[in-house]
Parts: sequence; C-alpha cells; structure tokens
Amino acid sequence: MAASEPRQRRRNRLRRVPRLLWLAGWARWPRPLIGLLLVIVFLLAGVVWPPFVWAAAFVWGLWAAIVVLDAGLRRSQGVLAAIVAIVFGPLGVCLVMWSRRRAIRKVPDDGLSWPMGYAVVALLAGFVMSALLMGVVVRAGPHGVDVPRAAMGERILAGDRVLVVPVSMVAVGRGDLVAVDRFEGVDEALSSSAGIAGVGRIVGQPGEVIGAANGALYICKKLPDAAVGLQPEDECTNPSELMYLRTPTPDFGPILIPAGTVWVMTDDRAGALIDSRVYGAVPEQALMGRVVAVLTPLSRLGIL
Repeated sequence: MAASEPRQRRRNRLRRVPRLLWLAGWARWPRPLIGLLLVIVFLLAGVVWPPFVWAAAFVWGLWAAIVVLDAGLRRSQGVLAAIVAIVFGPLGVCLVMWSRRRAIRKVPDDGLSWPMGYAVVALLAGFVMSALLMGVVVRAGPHGVDVPRAAMGERILAGDRVLVVPVSMVAVGRGDLVAVDRFEGVDEALSSSAGIAGVGRIVGQPGEVIGAANGALYICKKLPDAAVGLQPEDECTNPSELMYLRTPTPDFGPILIPAGTVWVMTDDRAGALIDSRVYGAVPEQALMGRVVAVLTPLSRLGIL
C-alpha cells in the first residue's frame, strides 16, 4: 500500500501538466529537425516576403522554450540547454537532444513554476537573437529587392521584386544586370527618395569614354574632340547589344567615366531616363549586386 502512494502522486502530477508534457515532447529527437526545417523554409521565403523572417525568428525562440520545458521536466540543466538553443536555434536543439535522446522525462516535485518562467525568457531571447542574426544573413546573402522604377522593356517592370546576389558573392562586369543603391545626388536627379535608385545594365567601365551617336553606343579609349567628332585615333568601338537592347540609344556624350565608378543604362534607352544619363556614373560601392531573377508577381517569376 505504501509503495503505491508515490506512484499515485506521480500520476496526479502527470494529470496536472499534460499539455506542457506534450509541448516539451517536441524537444525529443528527431522532432527538433522539424524546427530546423521550418526556420530554413521561412528564411528562404523571407527573401520573397520579408515578414517570413519574423516567422523564422518565432520558431527559433519557440524551440528554445521547448528545450527549457523538457529539460526542466527531466530535472536536467535546462538553463545551459536553453543558452545553446538561443544561440544556435533549432540546430543547437538538434545537437543537444540527439546527444540526450535516451534520457527519460521526469516530472519535478515542485511543479512547473521555474521551467515556465525560464521558457518565456528563452522564447523572447531566442526571438531577438534570431531576428538579429537572420536580418544580417538576409542582407549579406541573396535577397529580394523591390524595383520602384524600371525601363527594361518586359524584362523587369516597376513594382517587380527581384532576387539580387550581392557583389561580395559574385563579380559584376560589363553586360550584367545590377541593382543600384542610393548614392549622393540620386534623390535630386530622380526627384524621389523612394526605394533603390533602380536597376540597369553595366555598359561602361572606369577610365573609358562612353557616348552614343546615330542610335548606337560607343566606347573609346581616348576622349574625342567634340568639334571634329569620333576619329580613328580615339580607338572607339561599338559594343554588341543585340541580346538585350530594346530601343536605339539617343545621342549623348562623350563622357569620361571616373575611376571607381561604372556607367549603368537601362535596356529601353528611349524610355524613361532613370540611369547614368540622369544620375551620373555609379560608385562601385552603390552596386548592390547582380539581378538574377524576378520573384514577384508570380505571373512573371523567372530567371533573367
């Protein structure tokens, strides 16, 4: 009779905490893999729609709280497990719970007051930590950018969201589509401070002389004499633009491209002037990266 009393008290405690036991069970291997997968999926979705990053941050913090509950219910070192989960997210949870996958849950005699308090702290700390980390990851890696203005024919339209690979990850050069960030003088040139400066194609490199005559772009190694026009000694060439040019290029220039800058132009040259012809040569620091795809609207989803 006496031996059955501790067993009965344990059953009573289990009846009082069924929901927390169910939630804590999600820390058990291999269920943390679900949290890791959700974070990855939400982070990738955040490239298209940024609010998904907050969903990823919530899952990160939720699994940190779950680890605290499970560790508390088992009388384990819940604080240490929570710190690992907060810093490393579901990946840390996977490592901790895989290493302890044979552990047996025990309900503490003093109830769940301390595990619940630590779980709330872990949830909030994990959310903040992940939001900061993932914000850096999204900005430093390939990410989506809204295009406020464009003159690229049907290739890219104003309002599209495009995928940009940062210049830190991929080299950009002549002929590449790039997203141009704001830089000094852009607001006055475009009479607008909304969004990025725009998207365009690199057509001129530092130190080159660029211009257009008779509807065709030319690039020279020497600055031509405006009084006599282009001469053989100027070493001018007409780059091939058949692959992307939408309309002939109105005459302009010649212009010497300063060191540390590039000349960016749209594909619809006769359309809206929203390229280097308006805001000048683009500092290399203002090149956000190469534009590789249209993300939204879904009807225009595709690789560029």
